[in-house]
Amino acid sequence: MPQVNEQEFKKILSSGEYGNLFYICGSEKMLVSHYTNRLIEKTAGKKPSDFNFHIFTDDFDINEFASALQTIPFTSEYNVTVVRDLNFSDFSSSDGDKILELVKNVSDDSIVIFTYPTSIQKARSSLTGKEKKLAELAIQKGFLLELNKLTAAALQKKLISWAGKRNITLSPKNAELIINYSGTDLNLLKNELEKLCEYVGIGGEITENEIDMLVTKNIEAGIYDLSRAVLSGDAAKAFKIVDRLIYQKEEIISILAVLSSSYINMYRARIALKCGHPVSDLMKLFPGAYKNARALGFIERDCRRVNTAILRKSLDAIAQTDIALKSTRADDRIQLERLIVKLMMIVSEG
Repeated sequence: MPQVNEQEFKKILSSGEYGNLFYICGSEKMLVSHYTNRLIEKTAGKKPSDFNFHIFTDDFDINEFASALQTIPFTSEYNVTVVRDLNFSDFSSSDGDKILELVKNVSDDSIVIFTYPTSIQKARSSLTGKEKKLAELAIQKGFLLELNKLTAAALQKKLISWAGKRNITLSPKNAELIINYSGTDLNLLKNELEKLCEYVGIGGEITENEIDMLVTKNIEAGIYDLSRAVLSGDAAKAFKIVDRLIYQKEEIISILAVLSSSYINMYRARIALKCGHPVSDLMKLFPGAYKNARALGFIERDCRRVNTAILRKSLDAIAQTDIALKSTRADDRIQLERLIVKLMMIVSEG
């Protein structure tokens, strides 16, 4: 069976035609864990028997692994063995070969699942050595499922679907807002959505007001709000945002780095407009630098509120603060707060 995607995997679960060897990996760790558990439930049951279910984690022992594979199932159809986050570099070359040989000769009434729910596992195309051989064996004797980060559109659909299952309305626009605030980590997004669903209740609707009030903003979203507060001259809001970011244990140097990126984005947009180009051209000039056209729309709106000279002076002030943070012993927070004041003064003078 070849490498399969998420939808094909769901069909395999329904069909019951599993094979004997499975390799589940990818950068979206929540999905890796979710579908590993789904496969375990289908093959070993919701409450697996100790006789027919074996799991290996950090304390992997080759002899115990061999013994587990030879177990004859008594109370279920399959003898299921799960290996989490196996790293061949932890073993000698001969031991690695022995693992592959054991897996290659697994009996028809055994199922072996190699899953990577926490470790950073390469994509199949980048695998080498024994990892590659294990993946190839999985394709021959079962399947390989690679679950990587979802696109923005797929994340929106996932959030809307989760809300719908709880009889709660979530529009595509507000699903996108949650993603902009929280980032693309699926586990974090699910936690934020559950918080919103609990607040609005069954039959309710998640609106922008609830999202602004309840969703924990990541550093990028927080800095975006900070730059807008600075441009508006709203000192109280600006310092409140700084307080929140520090409370969330964000490092001052990280806050400054993202603030710098925010101003660089506005400067790029400003120059594009001055040269007669649409701001959307930035997505072509800087591939991967911008999430989507909607994000660029916000940047364009903000850059129109200030002139080029203000943005240049602001970037100079940010650069000076960056140097000071890295070369002096002055309190980092005080230096950041001084920068906020200076940025607002530059806007006021401009």
